[in-house]
Amino acid sequence: MSPLLYSKVSSESSREDSIEQQENVRRPSRWRRIKEKVHILRWPVTFFLLITILFCEFSILRHQPSKPQVGSDINGIIPTFSLEKKVFHNDKRFASDHRTTESINATMREWDNLIPFGGGFLEVADYTSYDLPPPMHFPNIPGKQVFSLAIFHQLHCLMHLSDFMDKLVVQIRNRDFSLDDNFLWHNDHCFNYIRHAIMCFGDTTLEGQTLTPGLEHVPGTDGTGATHMCRNFDEIREFAEKRRLSEKKEQL
Repeated sequence: MSPLLYSKVSSESSREDSIEQQENVRRPSRWRRIKEKVHILRWPVTFFLLITILFCEFSILRHQPSKPQVGSDINGIIPTFSLEKKVFHNDKRFASDHRTTESINATMREWDNLIPFGGGFLEVADYTSYDLPPPMHFPNIPGKQVFSLAIFHQLHCLMHLSDFMDKLVVQIRNRDFSLDDNFLWHNDHCFNYIRHAIMCFGDTTLEGQTLTPGLEHVPGTDGTGATHMCRNFDEIREFAEKRRLSEKKEQL
């Protein structure tokens, strides 16, 4: 029976094996190293992605067309005007005594002061690029593609109706019953046009009891005292005058 042979293990070999084992213990695995790097980069990457998403959303919203306001230009040609709260009240400047020429003329001057120089007419040269009706053409400004701001057309109609009523009342007082049918046609146009404007705008302000002296205890409203949300009229008139095509206040 052959004796068992034992190979001699040197102390150096044992030391090397021990060192290698220690290094294996100290040295992290490849996946562990990757995991550590991912853990370190997690928050910077998350922050970067959030900033990127916010930037993209801001860019989309910025280039998205804003929703038109009621009564505004749908084409973006006319700027957006500021809004302001206004309380309606009786203003005697816009109603005459229906008797004297002096009072009637003074009332018409007040109405006329609401109209800007140029009458609210302006040019849109490239009108075919927008959703617009055909332009107006006036012989004294040939080649101009003319459009009108609706607010001043509406005021023109109210001014005409006020003037017509004053003249009609004075005629009746003087027992003059003559009538120009052309004025009736214009009246019909203005009534229908203002009806459209009122129904389009749809003012839903809540009105209360009339404040007119002597009628405070009679159930009903005269429209005064309520706060309305309005466009800044002075800004609109200033814009119209900057874009005016003439110095006239009625026709060009």
